[in-house]
Amino acid sequence: MRFNVLVSIFIPLAAAQITIKSCSYNEFCVDIRSCPMFKQYAGMSFRYWPSDLKNMAKDNLCNQETIGTQKILSVCCPSVMNSRSCGIQAGDRISKGQVAKPFEFPWMALLALSSGDFVCGGTLISNRYVLTAAHCTKFDRIKSVRLGENDITKDVDCNILDGEKDCAPPPQDITVEKSIVHPQYSDRSKTNDISLLRLEWPAKMGDSVRTICLPSGTKEERAVNPSFLVVSGWGLTERNSSFDVLRFARVPPVSIEDCAPKIQSLINHVRLDDSHVCAGGVDQVDNCAGDSGGPLQYISNKTSKYIQYGVVSFGVRTCGEVSLPGVYTKVEHFISWIMEHVDE
Repeated sequence: MRFNVLVSIFIPLAAAQITIKSCSYNEFCVDIRSCPMFKQYAGMSFRYWPSDLKNMAKDNLCNQETIGTQKILSVCCPSVMNSRSCGIQAGDRISKGQVAKPFEFPWMALLALSSGDFVCGGTLISNRYVLTAAHCTKFDRIKSVRLGENDITKDVDCNILDGEKDCAPPPQDITVEKSIVHPQYSDRSKTNDISLLRLEWPAKMGDSVRTICLPSGTKEERAVNPSFLVVSGWGLTERNSSFDVLRFARVPPVSIEDCAPKIQSLINHVRLDDSHVCAGGVDQVDNCAGDSGGPLQYISNKTSKYIQYGVVSFGVRTCGEVSLPGVYTKVEHFISWIMEHVDE
């Protein structure tokens, strides 16, 4: 109720005095209650806010909408994620086939057990955090993360360019300090299948190790409907590994309306909603390149950067058996939750 008081005062001010802001590269358009700058005041009437914070909130308003009976205010909230170099591949080192070259997907992460076995994938979203699936980390068994890897069997990954070697630095193995599993994750219903790994020390950034961009949450970006998506990984699931070399595949998006009945025909207790996205299912191998916990991504028409659309959740176990879409956790749906936990 107190938040509705805030909204009722804030919206007339917003309509009369300010325009909707476009967020910058390192800001996310999120519910004002999720932004650390404003979170502690969001439960009180706007008139009682400190004047400098009040002006900052009005200046950073990026969206206002009504969902059901509730009015939601969103502000551009600064973050350590989405740096200027996020989602960028390294120049002309890019291959056009299904086997990735070194430097091609520099945000890819491998999740390792204490035995050293790799069991899942993930993505680097800041120099201290990896985004992955909750089903990969639910037992708190991931002990380290490897970054900057391409061919697991080689100590150093190299391209040959004009007869000369172009080699990446050795991969970085970083201990996991903490696993953060979404509190509403359900293995049975396949909901909220998302988690974060905080690294014990910052990753060293370079051409072979970079962060991927996350959806900014702006209205324009939410309206984006990619014509194709890219899934990348070593084919790892929580049960087995498939490939030594990083691979990728282009997959078509599939609407929830088309996807849900197909998935429910196999798993009748699963109900897909707007926290899921589906892709693939055209043939029997198109989602085999993905890891559990790895990324479903698209290339922004505006910036040409890779933006993470989803996290591989389930459906990949049908790879090579039947043509069904893979199901992914929709990253945009969880931006506020991610921001609450990625602190540096």
